[in-house]
Amino acid sequence: MDVKGFTLLEMLAALMVMAVLVMGTSHFNRQWLPRQRVIAASNAVLGLIQRARAEAYTSGPVSLCDGNSRCDAFGTTRRLLLATTPPGSGAIGADDIIERYTLPPNTTLTWNRFRGTALHYGARGNLFYQNGHFLICNRGQARKVVINVLGTARIEAGDASGCP
Repeated sequence: MDVKGFTLLEMLAALMVMAVLVMGTSHFNRQWLPRQRVIAASNAVLGLIQRARAEAYTSGPVSLCDGNSRCDAFGTTRRLLLATTPPGSGAIGADDIIERYTLPPNTTLTWNRFRGTALHYGARGNLFYQNGHFLICNRGQARKVVINVLGTARIEAGDASGCP
C-alpha cells in the first residue's frame, strides 16, 4: 500500500522553522526597522540643515521649519519645510518653498531650542542664537541632530525617554 503525506516528525520540523522565522520577523519590526528609519531621517535632516546654510550663502536668508505650520510654530512634527525668508511679514508663501521633507512612517521630530519658531539662517549662513537640537524618534529609537551657535550640525545618539 502506497500512502502519501507528511509524518509527524516532518510536520514538527516545518512548524519549528516557521516559529523561528516568525520570531525573526518580530525582532525586525520591533528593533531594526525603527532604528533604520531614525538613521535615515537624521541623515535627511542633517542634509536639509546643510542645504539651508548653503542656500543662505548664495540666495539670502532661509528658514527650516515645521511643515504643518509654515513657520508660525514648531511642535512635534513629521514634516519639514525649507523656504526663503521673505522680507517684512515673515509669512511663508508657496513661491518661497525650496524643499519639503516628510519623515518615514511612525517617525517624529521635535526641536528643542533656545528660542524661535523656525531655524533661520541669515544671509551669511549664520544663526541668530538658535542653537539646540532636533530629536528624531521612532518606537523607542532616537537620534539627535545638534546645531551649534555658528549653525553647523552633527548627529549624536539620542535618549528615547525624551520622545513624545
